Amino acid sequence: MSATMLVPVARRPYGGLPGEPPLAAPDGADGDGVPEVCRASWVLPAVPSSTSRARRLVRAVLRDWTGRAEGEVPEVAELLVSELVANAVRHGRGAPVLALALRDGVLRCEVEDEARVPLRARDSPPDDAEGGRGLLIVESLSRSWGVHPTSRGKAVWFELATRS
Repeated sequence: MSATMLVPVARRPYGGLPGEPPLAAPDGADGDGVPEVCRASWVLPAVPSSTSRARRLVRAVLRDWTGRAEGEVPEVAELLVSELVANAVRHGRGAPVLALALRDGVLRCEVEDEARVPLRARDSPPDDAEGGRGLLIVESLSRSWGVHPTSRGKAVWFELATRS
């Protein structure tokens, strides 16, 4: 397999993102009791160029799902996905998996890798530090974020509201 080839991951069942409990079907769910959810995921090569590819994927998917590829939500989503993919490539192990889900006006982005090292946002890196601000940016711009263990390693996620 080529290092630049993306491999779509099989869709996970509703409520099946790692660490995400199944939700009860809301009022207005379709006949099978499952609300409308948009999902996409990809296995990315563990190379630095995957960061820019992840940004393009986020923009394209949001354009398909919401009809908008411009504005605050797509730009913030791209920035935060960039941070998570860059961290997974730089500090993680294995091929990162980028998963996106849009449900009830909330975009959830998750990047999974094979490293089991727990993450946390630093209080404040030194002013002259070249890095160390990624999770602080995720924390400050997202509605919520977190890290959870997976069968492969860990997944770092964030959520953004897509509508007011």
